[in-house]
Amino acid sequence: MNKLQLMTVFRTVARHSSFTQAAKELGTTVSAASKHVQQLEKHLGTRLLNRTTRSQSLTDAGKEYLSTTDRLLTELQEIEERIANRGSQPAGHIRLTAPTALGQFWLSPLLPRFTARYPLIRLELVLDDQLREITKEGFDLALRTKAVSVNSSLYSQQLGEHRRRLVASPEYVQQSGIPQDPKQLPDYALLAYSLGRTSIHWKFSNSYQEVTINVNPQYTANNYFALYQAALAGTGIASLYDYLVDKDIASGRLVEVLPEWTQPSRPVFGVYQQRRTASPKLDVLWHFLEEIFAGEREECSHN
Repeated sequence: MNKLQLMTVFRTVARHSSFTQAAKELGTTVSAASKHVQQLEKHLGTRLLNRTTRSQSLTDAGKEYLSTTDRLLTELQEIEERIANRGSQPAGHIRLTAPTALGQFWLSPLLPRFTARYPLIRLELVLDDQLREITKEGFDLALRTKAVSVNSSLYSQQLGEHRRRLVASPEYVQQSGIPQDPKQLPDYALLAYSLGRTSIHWKFSNSYQEVTINVNPQYTANNYFALYQAALAGTGIASLYDYLVDKDIASGRLVEVLPEWTQPSRPVFGVYQQRRTASPKLDVLWHFLEEIFAGEREECSHN
C-alpha cells in the first residue's frame, strides 16, 4: 500500500477514533486497518495513536500529522475533482452538517432540489446540535449560527438569516387571549429555548422603541422541535424560527402573536476548510444556498 493510502487509513481512523468504524467506511478489515497504521508509524518512527481496547486517541505527533495529512489529502481530492470536472458537471462527495431543527425543517426539504440539479454530487447530511469538529470529521461545510474566530484555520461567511416569530395555537388564543404589547407577555404561559441558563430574555422592537422582557417560562426545552410541538398542543406562546412555523401560520394551525413587533434574527454562517472556489462541488452548493436565502428575503419583503 502506498503512502497516500496509508495516510487515508490513518485519517479515517483518527476521525472515528475507532478501527472498527474506519474499517467499515473503507471497506476493509479491522486487522488490515490496524496493520496499515502500524506501517505508517514504523515509517515515521513515532507513535501516532494511543490504543486501548475500546478506542484510539491521537498522540501529540498524531495530532500534528493529522493536521498536515488532512490538508494534503483534501487538496489532492479538490485538484482531482477540478480536473475531472472541466467541461462537465461538478461531481464528488459532500459531507454537510447542521443543527438539528435547522437541518430537519429548513435544509432537508431543499436538498432534493440540489441533488436533482447536480446528480453527480453525493450528499451526506449529519444533523447534530453539538458543534462537530469540521476538520477532524471531514466535513466540507457546516452551517452555524456564529462565525468562526479570526484565529481559526477555517473560513466562514454569512449565508443569510432566519426571523423569530411569536406563535400560539388557536385553542390557546381562544382560551387565554392574546397580549397587545410585549410587556404583557409575562402574564401568559411562555415556552422558551434554554440550555440551562438561569435567566432568559426576549428582545422586541418596532418603529418606535426596543423592549427587553425577562421571561419566566412555564416550559423550557433545549430543542426547538419540542417547543414547536408544545405550541401546537396549546401549551402556550413560543418564540420560534420562521422555517418551523411559517406553513402553520399560513394554514391556521398556529397564530402569530404581536406580528407588528420583531425579534432579533438568527444569522446562518457557512463554515468550511478550503476556499470555496477551489472546490466546484462546494461552490455550487454554496450558491444554491445563497439562492434559497435570496428567495426567502424577496418573499419576506413582499409580505
